Amino acid sequence: MRKMYSHFFVGMLLVLTFISCSDDAEKEIPDVSNIEINLEVRRLEQEIFALESKDEIVKYLIENPEIEQKYFLQAGLYPSRSYLVDALWDFRQKVENDTLKLDADRIFGNFEKQKKEFEQAFKYIKYHFPDFEPPRIYTSVSGFANWGFGGDVLDFGDFIVIGLDYFEGETATYRVPEVPMYILKRYSPDYLVPFTLQILSNRYNKVNPTDRTVLSHMIAWGKAYEFLDEVLPFAPDTIKVAYTAQQLKEVNYNEGYIWSHFVENELLYNSERMTVKRYVDDRPFTSEISGESPGRIGRWLGWRIVGSYMKAHPNVTLAELMEDNDAGKILRKSKYKPLNRKK
Repeated sequence: MRKMYSHFFVGMLLVLTFISCSDDAEKEIPDVSNIEINLEVRRLEQEIFALESKDEIVKYLIENPEIEQKYFLQAGLYPSRSYLVDALWDFRQKVENDTLKLDADRIFGNFEKQKKEFEQAFKYIKYHFPDFEPPRIYTSVSGFANWGFGGDVLDFGDFIVIGLDYFEGETATYRVPEVPMYILKRYSPDYLVPFTLQILSNRYNKVNPTDRTVLSHMIAWGKAYEFLDEVLPFAPDTIKVAYTAQQLKEVNYNEGYIWSHFVENELLYNSERMTVKRYVDDRPFTSEISGESPGRIGRWLGWRIVGSYMKAHPNVTLAELMEDNDAGKILRKSKYKPLNRKK
């Protein structure tokens, strides 16, 4: 077994084999079978690639003003429809974009699997947030936004556009360009639904804009992961936090050591941007802790704190948690104590 914190693992490697990824007790999963969700899925990439002339593109845009204004013109690069029509025609003609679309057809098929996953997740969201109105799900292929529209996941309120070309994974002809491998591995089919729901959680995840501390970022991400935990109760934690099973096992095992590093180095209330980047933002490793400690470790630790808070306050609903923007209070009232692993 690869050692992550050599000075911390001495004499404990055999024990690690028997440590589960999480010591949390099973959460009670609510019954949502009586909640009806009628999800509309629309395949924009198939619609666009069916257009065979500029006149057909113009007709399509006129018939779909919401898509034109919110999606195609969202970046503000085209001053008029005529410029957009030229861009869409050029996009439509490029063989590499046709390849991206064919790969999307092969990898996602009729999108029925993802549709069912969204419908189930939306039932849980509706359970926790009764006023939730499920957005329409539009899929797209944008050529990685190189034509001035598109992206991985764009939330427009009443509809969400998912760029399938971003999530085609290892079997795709083309992968997302200029993205390091530690991020690229998350652009795969398994992450499409969780990634989208994480973006959707921003609708509910209130933060204090004046609090720029490491702790504030940690708790905000912890709340986002807690949201995923509630609306995707059967998804593995590895998908929610984007760690491998080995990474998740090791950070759980070394939770006390990681927490001590944050406390001893007075990181929690540090608001320096570079400190936030080191412990919360995407990096291949958190080298300040260990050369093999995974990046984004502050997000994972924030989830542990938020989980402890919810255990200590079982009457707090998910909606109330997401509304609470007092990171310091959540930490104080969490009664958080890192797990004490002993041989």
